[in-house]
Amino acid sequence: MRDQFLNALDGSDVALLRDLATHLQTCTNTLPSATCLLLGLPQGSTYAVGALAVMGRQS
Repeated sequence: MRDQFLNALDGSDVALLRDLATHLQTCTNTLPSATCLLLGLPQGSTYAVGALAVMGRQS
């Protein structure tokens, strides 16, 4: 699911991204550095933080 999230970000698939973000809200794995940069998040942010950032952008 984490790889799908990253691919959806790369492909700008908003519907899939929103769906995956709801499932990653509690994921404590660390996002790749490039993804943190893309989302404007501090290095070492988790997928949960990334998911919340994506959901905030979509609302």
